[in-house]
Amino acid sequence: MSADPAVLHSAMARAVEFGLRHVESGGLPFVGVLVAGDGRVSAPGVNRVRETADPTAHAEIVAIRRALDDPGGPPVPGATLLATGEPCVLCYDVAAEHGVGEVRYAVSAETAAAWGFDYRSCAAARPALEATARALPVDGALRPFARYRALHGTR
Repeated sequence: MSADPAVLHSAMARAVEFGLRHVESGGLPFVGVLVAGDGRVSAPGVNRVRETADPTAHAEIVAIRRALDDPGGPPVPGATLLATGEPCVLCYDVAAEHGVGEVRYAVSAETAAAWGFDYRSCAAARPALEATARALPVDGALRPFARYRALHGTR
């Protein structure tokens, strides 16, 4: 269930303002927040790749991590992910993996590229990289899986 459009609009406007303040303090203009169907809004996530050296610390992923860690925050499954810049393929994948219901963005990837943030090529790189993927079987490869199953049962 999607949140009320007025709630989404208000939350996006606040995310954009938060992004402006983040830029003023030396950060990047990318902010992500989650909005539950009941209107609860997560704490904002900002792109922290440069300061953490974590290549997955994109704003949307940081927002999802924060929401998952906040027992009083909005549930991630079914929530709407708001992003000040259109998410990259990694962020879309993480959002889908965690059950995000829909994504809304304020600025498209094409517009972000025109402003000096061109991350569109990562979508083209994914199929090329997947094409290089090959199995590399080794003896005992299933032992960790078998041990997990023995300790925890099947999931």
